[in-house]
Amino acid sequence: MKIGIMLRHLNKLGGIVVYTKNLIENLLEIDKKNEYVFLYNTNSLIGTYSKYKNVKEIVINIQNRLFWDQIGVPKVVKSEKIDIIFNPKLSIPLFAPSKKVFNMVGLEQFVLRKVYGWKNQLYNRIMMPTYCHFANAIIIMTNTGKSRLTKYINIKKDKVEVIYAAYHKMFKIIKNTESTLKIKQKYNLTGKYILFVGGLTPLKNFPNILKALNIIKKKFPIKLVVAGFNRWKYAKDIELIEKLKLENDIMMLGFIPDDDLPYLYNSAELLIFPSLYEGFGIPILEAQACGCPVVSSKTECIEEISNRSALLVDPYNYKEIAQAIYDVLNNRDLKEKIIAAGLENVKRFSWLKTAKQTLELFEKIYQSLSP
Repeated sequence: MKIGIMLRHLNKLGGIVVYTKNLIENLLEIDKKNEYVFLYNTNSLIGTYSKYKNVKEIVINIQNRLFWDQIGVPKVVKSEKIDIIFNPKLSIPLFAPSKKVFNMVGLEQFVLRKVYGWKNQLYNRIMMPTYCHFANAIIIMTNTGKSRLTKYINIKKDKVEVIYAAYHKMFKIIKNTESTLKIKQKYNLTGKYILFVGGLTPLKNFPNILKALNIIKKKFPIKLVVAGFNRWKYAKDIELIEKLKLENDIMMLGFIPDDDLPYLYNSAELLIFPSLYEGFGIPILEAQACGCPVVSSKTECIEEISNRSALLVDPYNYKEIAQAIYDVLNNRDLKEKIIAAGLENVKRFSWLKTAKQTLELFEKIYQSLSP
């Protein structure tokens, strides 16, 4: 079987890139018999997976994303005689002469439609059902997501495969205090802090984190450390920092390298993650694996992934968010209970399991369906 993987997003940032890199790494570790063709959109990525003998890397020099998907990829699929083309991110080449699988990363484009501009709304309304119709299989990362998807789009349930994401094994409790201290010094972290991890978008609910912090700081001398980058529609969030006079209470670190992030989780009092919507929520597992308690959202996918191991709140109620933060900071027994529950919860997840289930899906599609 020859498997093509669409990787025009591989040099970007964000959760889907974390998913893609970890999935590929584990697929290549367990699968030595099948051939892989990795499709890039830039020459700079050539050589990324050159150590694997069963990987061929090809650059499609088309900058327009739609043309890259729908013109460039089908040409390579045909010339390379690819059996299955897989996109880890939200689209497929509709007329490629192969079986087609893609990852429906999340359903925010349906759940929170008004967050997006009219062009994106129109694209999602037309193209997402089209991709679902033409795909031979759709991966989604939660059971609640599958239930929602089959309500939004008229597709058969057996076409949708639930495969959980996971967290990297580097995320663990770190007992080396010297190494932790070096990372804290690197980012000038002193004193106690609560941690937010993620790119700033309206989906991350950053304004309500700020409003909650504005309440908490009057009770606790604590800072908010933001480990993430500005993605889209973040200007109002930054303005709110100034409006609430929180400049001295927040440290905006920007994007943090993966090797440093476990130390930040280990040193934090808690992870604050009250997203309005998550397709999965990898930072929840990363934090829990590091022994960092999590305050997150009482929303479908997060409830499923956290499995009663996090303190969940109404993301639209900043006072409730503030109270949950206060409870973790002020109640040692509660904090220890959440930490223990988190460490137990993460045992359910591994990228190896994700890769095995994904490969099994490819094999099933290859054996039972025609293009």
